[in-house]
Amino acid sequence: MRKLVVAFALTLLGCPGSDPGGSSCEDYSPPAGFDAQSPKVGFAADVAPIFKQSCAFSTCHGASTGTANGVYLGSDTARVHTGLVSNKATELPTMPLVTPGDPRNSYLMRKIDGSQCALDAQCTGGLCQDSMPKAQDKLPVETRDVVRRWIAQGAKND
Repeated sequence: MRKLVVAFALTLLGCPGSDPGGSSCEDYSPPAGFDAQSPKVGFAADVAPIFKQSCAFSTCHGASTGTANGVYLGSDTARVHTGLVSNKATELPTMPLVTPGDPRNSYLMRKIDGSQCALDAQCTGGLCQDSMPKAQDKLPVETRDVVRRWIAQGAKND
């Protein structure tokens, strides 16, 4: 009941992540033909630039001091990698932000895909909050697939 009241309130307020069309949460899965192993993806060359362009603003996840809204995704790639891989998500402490080899069980991927809502019942407070980037359209599938492949290929710091 509480979850329904929160969702209704968010819809009325027009908050990001609300469901103005009344559609249900969609749990994203890549299409059957998706190849997670090809092409090869590197963290520094392929993934870090996505974070820099989409997430690493001082008001979002790029602040070099403070909490960076819970996840640092700024210019220090070693710090970004260390903060993501195998560290628990604040909103969902039972799931790591990045689980090497397993994009589906990586909270970061869920937030980027916009399918974190399928885990609301497990999240702190019963709501997994907004998709990322916040208050913007989802990143294109091709961009999200770069991150998905990096995670599937072991989330290495290369």
